[in-house]
Amino acid sequence: MAIYPEPRFLPCGDVAVSVELGEEISREVNARVLALEYLIGQTALAGVTETVPTFRALLVYYDPLVAGYEALCATLGSLVAQARPELLPPARIVELPCCYGGELGFELDAAAAKLGLPPDEVARLHASADYYVFFVGFTPGLPYMTGMPERLTIPRLETPRTNTPPGSVGIGGTQCSVYSVESPGGFWVLGRTPLRLYDPAAPDPILLRAGDHVRFRLIAHAEFDAIAAQVAAGTYRPRIEQGEPRRVARRGERAGEASERIEQGEPRRVARRGERAGEASERSEEGSR
Repeated sequence: MAIYPEPRFLPCGDVAVSVELGEEISREVNARVLALEYLIGQTALAGVTETVPTFRALLVYYDPLVAGYEALCATLGSLVAQARPELLPPARIVELPCCYGGELGFELDAAAAKLGLPPDEVARLHASADYYVFFVGFTPGLPYMTGMPERLTIPRLETPRTNTPPGSVGIGGTQCSVYSVESPGGFWVLGRTPLRLYDPAAPDPILLRAGDHVRFRLIAHAEFDAIAAQVAAGTYRPRIEQGEPRRVARRGERAGEASERIEQGEPRRVARRGERAGEASERSEEGSR
């Protein structure tokens, strides 16, 4: 059963409660989690101080001097009944430029060999997907993402590395992630983005949010260096668009089919390694002439 008939309330100490909405990791359950968080914010629930979404639950921090546990759970239960994905604002689409292979994607070749694919094909497949951010955590700004092509499913590293550079784009199991700070890690590093997913000096320190869609744009090393310089100077603005109203895939539906039911858009063009932005579309147009 994907979604529980009734939410499960688990006390977490005396200042928080975990509201579990389902027993499996799925976008359907996660969308309900985010809808519940949205409703709590919209109603300015008395006593609630913070909310933290996860795959299938929402951790709700509260002030016990303002809101009692039983009363809070009753109120949260009534909000769960109203929590529908359609209530959420349109999801953001965030573009992350990524340079694959070489010193920046230092495990691309090894991952490709394990997958039985050419490195360029691994990079192409990875950059062709639409990724969904379940939640952000582990380290500040690190996204847990689904949507990776099935062909790229790969076991995590047998021995995790002790240090991973920030911005490293990695895959492990069926998930994709981006290391937001220097940290240990067990995902295969395919490339690196010059953007900062966590910048404590920025007005909004965290780039990605739960519910975002992420698309990687394949770039050459020269463009990586140019964007990195702009980021360091504080002049670079990430490309963030507002997407269509939320659509949640039906159970058993492949990633992307929910959107295809609503609108048939142009196919995404993926640049070849070293190709300038826009040239992939030009290739497609020339081929159709």
